[in-house]
Amino acid sequence: MNTIFLSVLAIFSLFVFMNLGKIKASKKQTDRDDRINRFRSRKARGSQKKTHSTIIEGEAEVIDDEDKK
Repeated sequence: MNTIFLSVLAIFSLFVFMNLGKIKASKKQTDRDDRINRFRSRKARGSQKKTHSTIIEGEAEVIDDEDKK
């Protein structure tokens, strides 16, 4: 009996999930000025590697904290 009930519940849940997945946001929601851009961080990292290098050319220097104390 539990198996039948859980199977029906799973099928119903999948049906509801699939139908809710078809609903899209309205233009009023997607074209806002203050909308959070979830994908900005991914694009920024990729474009930063291509256009702006963070590597500084020069010589390495050993920092010894014991000398300063």
